[in-house]
Amino acid sequence: MRRSFAILAGLFAAVLALIALVTRADAALRSSPGWWDPDGVGTGSDWHYRVPVTLPAGSSVNSTAKVDVDFAALMTQMGISGTFDANSVRVVRPGGTLAATQEYNDSIYAGATDTTATRGEVRWLVEDGGAQTYYVYFDITQNGTKAASTQTRINGNFEHSAAGTQLPTGWTSATRSNALYDLQVRPAETLSITSDGSPINDNPRNVTGNPRTGNLSYLLGARTNNEPTTGAYQVDAAVLTRQISVPAVNPGNLTVNWRTQGWDAESFDNLVISVVTSGGAVTEIVGNSLASYTTYPNSPNIGANAVGLLAAGYGHYNGFDMTSAGVHTAGMTVAYRAEAWWTRSYSLAAFAGQTVTLRISTNQTELFRSWFHIDDVEWSVVTGTVGAAQGFGVAVTSPLGNLAPGQSVRVLATVDARPTGAGNPVLADIFNPDGSPYLTGVVLYNDGAHGDGAANDAVWGSFQQIIPLNTPSSTGWLVRVYARDASTSTFGSGNNGLVHRNGLGTPQIMANWWNIDEGSFAVQGASIGVSKTMTLVSDGVNGSGFKAIPGARVRYCLTITNAGPATAGTVLATDPLPPTLTYVPGSMLSGTTCAAASTVEDDNATDADESDPTGASISGTTITIARPTLSASASFAVTYDATVN
Repeated sequence: MRRSFAILAGLFAAVLALIALVTRADAALRSSPGWWDPDGVGTGSDWHYRVPVTLPAGSSVNSTAKVDVDFAALMTQMGISGTFDANSVRVVRPGGTLAATQEYNDSIYAGATDTTATRGEVRWLVEDGGAQTYYVYFDITQNGTKAASTQTRINGNFEHSAAGTQLPTGWTSATRSNALYDLQVRPAETLSITSDGSPINDNPRNVTGNPRTGNLSYLLGARTNNEPTTGAYQVDAAVLTRQISVPAVNPGNLTVNWRTQGWDAESFDNLVISVVTSGGAVTEIVGNSLASYTTYPNSPNIGANAVGLLAAGYGHYNGFDMTSAGVHTAGMTVAYRAEAWWTRSYSLAAFAGQTVTLRISTNQTELFRSWFHIDDVEWSVVTGTVGAAQGFGVAVTSPLGNLAPGQSVRVLATVDARPTGAGNPVLADIFNPDGSPYLTGVVLYNDGAHGDGAANDAVWGSFQQIIPLNTPSSTGWLVRVYARDASTSTFGSGNNGLVHRNGLGTPQIMANWWNIDEGSFAVQGASIGVSKTMTLVSDGVNGSGFKAIPGARVRYCLTITNAGPATAGTVLATDPLPPTLTYVPGSMLSGTTCAAASTVEDDNATDADESDPTGASISGTTITIARPTLSASASFAVTYDATVN
């Protein structure tokens, strides 16, 4: 038996409408891993930019990772300008912690001395082997200056020690047998040196002290002073050492660069470079025992003789294998008096997995000064590949779920780093489903008073925003949040503070900028539904198995449900009785369910029972059910009886 009815569900009056975010895409999370921060967003220093560096599969723990980074070029990729902060460079491991041993040298780039302040060489000791991706974080001073890194330095090129330092940072020991010997870090310099021993020429001579690369190198031997008078061959006159942990897999090579200068010969003044195991085994890689002077010159002159027209030897400045006339005697090609750098690269395969000592020493004999510079010491080097620069992100976190008109809403967003833009750096725009702006320039705060939790943390929030109460249920609304830093945009002042994604367009949408995030949301109102059931109570003839015959009594139950997220106001339902039925006076009951309907509803539309909280009445043959409000996800039931005509 079919019955017709009508439902009217109004909107619940309120000051604000509630909007519901149904999808979200975090700007930062589009490029995992999560953003590194040493002490929490808003506390201490925050970093705003990074670049991934991928190491080759052959890298292993204790390898030395090396990469050249042009930070100005990375800033160009991101469409920003500002003053690069050289102190800000940090290397972060794949797991999100700082590499324990790392350094940045802005005096070296592409293996050569460089004076460009916005690029340099980054090195670190590998702690995660294989084809791993590390991140180099950096920033501009406009976002807050950073303190210099306190991580351990490698310092194989001595760039992280001051001129005059005897024991360089990262090295193990520096000793000399006499205070007259040089044993110190030195800058680029040109000096006039006069030697004892009566050299045949070039005395005094202006000599270079320039490093091989960068600003500093290490000096050992007798440059400042003549050798002390002892009458003997002075072994280990100056000694510099450092420990090296050799990778167990793919150990690679040890490389040392040196320059030899002065007037003596290899039998009297010479350089020795060795690898010493923990058990004391010594492997000499540069020194007299190798008998390889012409390949690895370890003294200013070859042999043990005095120089002459037909013989090479001591007594002239950097003669190498040449006579006093500059004629080579042993096949070398180096120029006469050249102040050349020499390189020895030695396989560490025999020391794989061991901690060894690199030992650099000089042996000296009085008369004819000689000295040596060391620079660019490195081992087990793997070269990383620089990716595209990335900026800090913002993630919209509220509102969430399916919400409805008549409720309140706050816009909340979480940032990867402190927005440092001037004025109000975090703003939100809200757009209608057709893409037109509804609200623009909504200010988000980080003061703990706008639903944002604690003040000065990662969460920014807004006051409640107004969406009209008569907004129909709809999808395709959009919240867009902008978290600006203090950079200047190369795409125009309207984009200042926004960090561009390289190669993409410039419209201010999430897809084009790292620090813009968007969330789509829906406005959804009340949703009223009705179900109706019928039960035969009696038929006047049978004791059970009742039939719908004339005189039979039937009971109807109407269940009214609000399936939407909003409270419905003024719920009104009508149920006209057909001519085949006659209403049983006084039979109307209400309750939460059909089975629980026990509240008596009189047949008229007046009196207090009309809001208890349900009102039910009959006028003629039409039953009317009324309720002032019906909460989201709530329901109620009304039953009544009728007889079959």
